[in-house]
Order: sequence, then C-alpha cells, then structure tokens
Amino acid sequence: MAHWPPSRSEWRWLLIYFFRLQLPLSLLKEQCEKRKMRAGHIYLIIAVVLLGISFFKEKQKTKEALKATLKIFYTIIPVLVFVFVLMGLIQAYVSSKTIASILGQKSGILGILYAEIVGSIALFMPPAVFPFGGYLHDNGASYGSIAGFVFTAILIGVTTLPVEIKFLGKRFTIARNIFTFVLAFFIALLMEVILK
Repeated sequence: MAHWPPSRSEWRWLLIYFFRLQLPLSLLKEQCEKRKMRAGHIYLIIAVVLLGISFFKEKQKTKEALKATLKIFYTIIPVLVFVFVLMGLIQAYVSSKTIASILGQKSGILGILYAEIVGSIALFMPPAVFPFGGYLHDNGASYGSIAGFVFTAILIGVTTLPVEIKFLGKRFTIARNIFTFVLAFFIALLMEVILK
C-alpha cells in the first residue's frame, strides 16, 4: 500500500482477503492486476518527475546518474531475461499440479526446505527473485515455500561463498549462512501458519 491508513476500498479488499468472503476469484484477481498496473505507472511518473527536477538543477550530475542507471539496467536485464525464460520453460514442462505438490501447502515442512535449498543455490539477483516468487505463487506454491525461497535466494549465495570467505573469513561465512538458513526456515514456517 502506498499510504496509511488505507482508504475504504482498500480496507474492503483487506477484509475480503483475511476473512475469505465468498467473492468470485476472478474479481479479486482483476482488482489485484489493476493495482499492480497503477503502482507501476505511479513509480514511473515519480521517476520521470524526479529526473526532470534533477536535470533542471544540475545537468551534469543528472547525466552521471543516468549513466549509472544504464549500467545497473544492463546488469539486471540479462538476469531478468534468464528468469523469464526459466519461468516459461517451467510453465511449459512442469505442471502447476507438480509445483503445488512439491511446494504447496500439502508439502508442509519439506516444501519449505526444498524451496530454501533451491533458493540457496539459485543464481538470481534480488530484483529477479520476486517475479519468480510470484510465478511460484500463481502456480500453487505455499506462502511458506515462497518465503523460504525468497529469503535464501537473497541472503544465501553458494556462488558468492568464495568472495564472502575472502573478505569476512571462513568461520563467519559458514556460521552466517547456516544461521540464515535456519532463521529463514522458521520465518517461512511462521508465515505459512499466519497466511494459511
């Protein structure tokens, strides 16, 4: 939500969600999609306005900021393309029933552990984790599994272990990754219970 307290219509949707009133699922999905589009447009407008203000105040710094933004953009785009291709391949070859059976509510603790293991070895940058988590949710994964995946994909990096060991030491790196994995499990389990 962009502001607090929520408006009357936002409260209504929150109540519908939490109390699971008997409304058509298509109507709820339609409202969610409208909100996503609206939020995306708002972010884009804010970015353009801030860029315009910055350009009028200091042109040189704005140009430097745009160059830095393009570098970040070119770094993230290949990863996002990879994630979207991966999502397409999974959708083509793995059914929603399979995802739900491995990561759904019926999979329980094992589903959370599977998601955490995949998250730990995933080669995702943080901006790419959330679209993939949303894809898993849309295909039947439980909130606990998604939380476990997101936490470990962002906080644990098997591929970055050598760099972390180099700068922070082997003992710290191993301890941090183990504690993160365990804490992520309990947080994901708690989210599963709360959001069930």
